[in-house]
Amino acid sequence: MKTKHLNQTFAAVVLAVMFLFSFAACKKNKDKEPEDLKKKSHVMFSGAQEVPANASTGTGMGDVVFDPAKKTISYSFSWQLGSAAATTTNMHFHGAEDGSDTKSSVVVIGITGFTTASSGTMSGETRVLTDVEINQLLAGKWYLNVHSSTVPGGELRGNIKF
Repeated sequence: MKTKHLNQTFAAVVLAVMFLFSFAACKKNKDKEPEDLKKKSHVMFSGAQEVPANASTGTGMGDVVFDPAKKTISYSFSWQLGSAAATTTNMHFHGAEDGSDTKSSVVVIGITGFTTASSGTMSGETRVLTDVEINQLLAGKWYLNVHSSTVPGGELRGNIKF
């Protein structure tokens, strides 16, 4: 009788341990790795996206990654202006509460350290964004802009969509 009771107790303990291990192995959304929580966007630059659109034959592309833990944007992109004689004069992130693909918005974060050549690559990380800025960014109300000596108002634009 004692052996039967020990076998039942042992079986109950084994089942409880198996249950605990299977429960612990289940992963919930809140347990996602930090890398999984980042928002990523592949951005294509063109003069056609500018508001108003321009006839630039320049192009560019890159990646924008928002890290919610750090509340920053990391970016890496390349560009080629429409004219080899043109120089790159400015670049920045634009956005606004009423921002859209068909509207020009204010400069929110300037980008520094870029080459003034007609083409180049750029990468970096922004300052910490405010909660309002984060909401705008995630809602698709931000874009990247590259200005040039031939199109000072903005030659290339890349709308950021996650």
